[in-house]
This record gives sequence, structure tokens and C-alpha cells, in this order.
Amino acid sequence: MRASAVALLIVCAFASAARAQDSLRIRAPGPTVAEQIIEQTLAHRHIVRHEEYNTRLFRDSVFDTTVVVLNSDATVASTVHGDVVVINGDLFLQPGAKIDGRAVAIGGGVYDSQQAKVGGEKLSFRDVHFDTARTSTGVELVYRVPPPPEDTIPTFGLPGLFGFRMPLYDRVDGLAVPWGPRITVADTLLVIDPTITYRSNLGAYDPAVSARANLRHGWTATAFGGRTTLSNDRWIQNDLGNSLATLAAGSDYRNYWRATRFEGLVAHEWLFADGDVQVSGGGRTEDDWSAHAGGPWSFLNRNDTLKMRRPNPAVERGRLSSALFGARGSWQRAKVAFDAGADVEVVLDAPGDERFTQTTIFARAAFPTFVSKLGTQSFVFHTHMVLTAGDTAPPQRFAYLGGSGTLPTFEILSRGGDQLVFLEGLYNFPIETVHVPYLGTPIITVREMLGGTGVGSLGRFDSNIGARLTIGLISGEIFVNPANGDHAFSFGLSLIR
Repeated sequence: MRASAVALLIVCAFASAARAQDSLRIRAPGPTVAEQIIEQTLAHRHIVRHEEYNTRLFRDSVFDTTVVVLNSDATVASTVHGDVVVINGDLFLQPGAKIDGRAVAIGGGVYDSQQAKVGGEKLSFRDVHFDTARTSTGVELVYRVPPPPEDTIPTFGLPGLFGFRMPLYDRVDGLAVPWGPRITVADTLLVIDPTITYRSNLGAYDPAVSARANLRHGWTATAFGGRTTLSNDRWIQNDLGNSLATLAAGSDYRNYWRATRFEGLVAHEWLFADGDVQVSGGGRTEDDWSAHAGGPWSFLNRNDTLKMRRPNPAVERGRLSSALFGARGSWQRAKVAFDAGADVEVVLDAPGDERFTQTTIFARAAFPTFVSKLGTQSFVFHTHMVLTAGDTAPPQRFAYLGGSGTLPTFEILSRGGDQLVFLEGLYNFPIETVHVPYLGTPIITVREMLGGTGVGSLGRFDSNIGARLTIGLISGEIFVNPANGDHAFSFGLSLIR
């Protein structure tokens, strides 16, 4: 009789422990990585451990599943066939510890040992804490919202060099120099940048203001208003590279127009251990007019009508108003990276009463291929697309191909329209056995580019094939058009994408 009672007590104890483990859950998981890790952990098989002040997993013990330590520090010297997740505490790894999965400390840090082995990531979320609330069904974890900053008095600063931001140079504005203070509220909760930009070739002083508000749980709001010079071609080359190419060779890889623009967006971002995803929505209205090119100085080709004095396409004068939607995301693990996104503009009012929807898509993937005696080779794929449905878009919504960065055997931005598809593949061969003093390792890149564009529909697709030699910031490229044998050669700084 006594043996039966003991057995019954043991069975009840095991059942109670199982119920206690199953009762732990997170209430309304949010967008932070820590909350998502907890949600994923509790959705799979796990056990919960808690000892006052310090939960010890001893050297001779083996756990065949994930271990969750709640409301205490954890000292781990055992073998765990899963993750170890500490909530509201520090995680101390001891010599001999072996964790097949991740070592995660939420509300604390992970303190490593050289003689401990962790198969997955070691993640610390020191500023994230959870309260525990007992309910009729068990224990809930409730994310503790950080208190708002006590100091909400706006602060004024002069970012950059005494308020002067990075200057740019192009064939329309000449030298564009923005200046303005920065107003910060509650330690970047709200950041306001009023600026005035002097454009030397236009003799214009353009006022503008931009603002960014960091809202709760991954929400942000951004706004811009002011007079400015705009381009759809910034994807081809970054601002610094385009400014240097314009100043040195008169090669401006952008078309421009002028506008007074007002825009507002609200975005929500989800963060993950290996990447992020963001969606956004908002609206824009702008009053557009054409911009005249020519006049700024350059070392070469300053009077060339195909370069520095190349005319901008005339735009339709008037107001263009749109609804905006967007989505983008990125993922990276080890040396493999991928990012992509799409921006959708639904036009509600246009100068010529056009009604159209324009979608701009971009994607980039990079990954290593194989290791040779010369070094680790890699491949990069890049695409940019502009797709327009409905009426033909006005010229201020056209996109262009041609010149270095897209199709080098064609003149700069000589092909354009409201439909565009561009694909590019780059295979990189670093020669790590060679080291050039002050410059580094030479890299040979084989490039193939395919693109087509047109008005209303995509026209003929053309390809360019070539090679680039890069040593530090110096590069030389040669390309050929397989269809007609045209070729192009360039030499300069490697600042294009």
C-alpha cells in the first residue's frame, strides 16, 4: 500500500511538472528579435528550469531538448541537445559545456568560455526584459515596455562640419551644398533636419525639411517637404561616385528635373536574427518642371553634348500626386547575403491626367562559390526593374540605360522609357597570392549585363560582356556588345556599384 502511494505521488509529480512546462507562454509577441526567439522556443519541445539567483546545469547532466531558464542567471556545464535560452538573467558557459543549438540571454549577457562548445549563435539582448504574470492556465511572459525618456527638451546641433552636410556635384546643380541644424527630441525619438541648399549653377537657395519619428514596436514615420532637384537614376551609381565622375570626366549618369515635393511615409519593421523585413505606405505630391543642363565646370568633356552638356528630357509641367506602398527585406548568414524590395506608386493626379501604377523592383544576391589556390571566388547578381501599368507615364517617371554601370557600349542614358529591365551578374576572382603595397589584393571580375527599356512596352534587349581589374579603388574595364562588336573601355576609381 505504501509503495502504491509513493508511485502515485511520483506520477502526480511528473504530471504536475509537465503541466508547469506546458503553461509557460508569451503574451502577444512583438516585432523584436528577442520576442520572436521566445515565441519560436516555446512553440517546440522544451523544458523549464529555475533556481533562485542561479540555475545550475551540472557537468554530468545531459538534456535531450531545449532548456529555458526563467528569472535567474544560468551556469551551464552540461550537454544540451538544443538551445539554452535564459530569460531575465545572464548565461555563464563553463568549461566542458556543449550546446548543439544557440546560447541566448534575454535581459542579460552571454559570458563565454574557450573550453565550451556552442553549435549555434551566441545572442545577448541586455536591454530587453519580461515580466511574469500568473494566470489560471499558467505563467505568461509580458514584454516590459521601456519607460519614455525623461528628458524631452529638444536639443539643437550642427551635424557634419558646423552644419554643412556632404556636398554633391552634377551637371544641373553644379556644386550643391546643404546647410542646416538638427533638432533632436527625446534622444532620437524625433529628429528634424531643416536645411537650405545652395546650388551654384542655378544660383538657387532651396529650403527643405525632413523628419523621422521612431514610434513604438518597430513603427517609424518619415516626412519630407521642400524644393529640390530629382532623378530616377540614383540606383546606377552612388552620390559620391557620380559627383567625382561628373567633376573629372563630365560623365553624369543621371537625368534630372526640378520639383517642390511633399512626402510622408509610415513604415513597420520586423527584425530577425539573420535579417529584417519592412513594409511602408504613404503619399506624395509634387509640382514638377524641367531642368536645364550645362554650365558647371569639369576637367574633361565640359562642352560635350553627350556628357556635361547632355540635355535632360523635358518633363510635363504641373502637379503629380500619388499613393505610395513599399516592401523590402534582407537576409544574411555567413558570407551569403540577399536583399530585395519593391516600391509601388499609384498615381492619382498627373499633369496630363494620366492614370498609371509604376512598380520599381530591385534585388541583389551575393555568395561565395569555391575556394581555389588564388582565393575565395564569389558571385553577385543584381537586378533593377521599372514596370508601368495603365497610361504611359510622364517623362519624370522614365528610367534609363546606357553608359558605365548599365550598358557601357551605349551612350550615357541613351535608352529610356517607363518600362525597364536590367540584369547583371558579376563573378569575382581575387588573386590573394598577390599583394600590391598600399592598394591590396587585385580582383578580376567577369561581368555580364542584359537590359531592355521602352515606352509602353519593353524594346530590344541588349547585352554587354566584359572584365574588370580592381586594385584598391583603382579599376579598369573593357566591354563588348556581342551583337554588333561595339566595345568600350574605362579606367578610373572603382566607385560604381
